Amino acid sequence: MASTFCHGKKGIKILIPESAYLIVANRDLREMLWAEFISVTGGVLAGVALATMTRQLMLIPGLFILIPGFLSMRGAVGGSLSSRISSGLFLGVVKPKMTDRIVVSNMAATAMLIMICSVILGVFAYYTNLFIFGESNVNMIFISAVAGLLSLVMIPINAYTTLWVFRKGHDPNNIMGPYITTLGDLFGTASFLIAIWVTT
Repeated sequence: MASTFCHGKKGIKILIPESAYLIVANRDLREMLWAEFISVTGGVLAGVALATMTRQLMLIPGLFILIPGFLSMRGAVGGSLSSRISSGLFLGVVKPKMTDRIVVSNMAATAMLIMICSVILGVFAYYTNLFIFGESNVNMIFISAVAGLLSLVMIPINAYTTLWVFRKGHDPNNIMGPYITTLGDLFGTASFLIAIWVTT
């Protein structure tokens, strides 16, 4: 079977069989396939949850402006956290423990980012609704802020799952992207609906 040379330390040539690349490719394919399946399933469940709350959403004009950005932000911010932790794990600067200083500091920074972005998103949705539809509803800002606060629970879950996947010998980069998207949709939808119930 064909083999490939790669250079190791001090210029030493290392012979790597082509079968090794196929094994890695097959493993990555399986990991990504299952992750995407879970992501699609979670997205459908989040959509069903929103569909059941259509009447409540229609009571507050402009909420449909807020929802896409809010849900997208959950996945984007969570994905960045997972990516930073994964990079640190592969570089050896992060220990696969929740108490690691870098992991803790990244979780704290992510929490601050979520809260700041939630308030900014709420203000943006409020003024967009005001200028386009002529409706002034300050509750949109409070809904976004409360929903952001409730969704902070996904940060330690995100970090723990990234570390757990790494400890189990899997590549977090193959799994965590779709997983975080699903987690963001589910927790984002739930926190959003709870925030509507609390603030109205």
